[in-house]
Amino acid sequence: MEEKTLNEKESIELIARMISDTKSRLEVGDGNILLNWGVLTVAVAVIVWIAVAVTGNPAFNALWGLMVFGWLFNLRLNRKKRSRGYRSYTDNVCAVIWKIVGLLGVYGVIMCAVFQWVTGLSPWLTMFLYALIIVGFGAVGSGAALKVKSLVFGGTFSITFGMVIICCVLTNITLNALWVMPGFILSFALMMIVPGLEMRRLARKEYERA
Repeated sequence: MEEKTLNEKESIELIARMISDTKSRLEVGDGNILLNWGVLTVAVAVIVWIAVAVTGNPAFNALWGLMVFGWLFNLRLNRKKRSRGYRSYTDNVCAVIWKIVGLLGVYGVIMCAVFQWVTGLSPWLTMFLYALIIVGFGAVGSGAALKVKSLVFGGTFSITFGMVIICCVLTNITLNALWVMPGFILSFALMMIVPGLEMRRLARKEYERA
């Protein structure tokens, strides 16, 4: 098969197109993933909060298992991203960050299940803190790589709120759902929904400019 040699103008156009496509793909892809996880998390949090508040039955916390649907969103979006071809350095950095965050989540669920089975006590506050602090660090890292300030701010807010909860636990301050759940919901709105919408807006502007 004969290879075509690109002239200087074609080479510059190809490089410019690759840079533009990579930027757009990052914004659109990551924005959609953030929106999916953010909306899902907020929706499940509201459902659990209302169910437990109305019935007084903590067993409704099992509804957090609905978060598994987020992985289905990821599979579909990752297939679309792989079909776009080449991956930039920023692609790889963000992928590694969220892979680590996801693995820590899986390990956390396994550990909580084992500890509850062995001790008979509930260690699931660990996963609540994981969602705020570990996912928050993932958001800060991705925001820094993508240069999206709202993502950095949202992740920082989430981490800070998680640290507040740790301080309350260590100082025996009662965790009241009236402020804990709204704070959790606000954290994910700022950490995922707002940046996701911003990145979609930026992607739309980039597409219209192209």
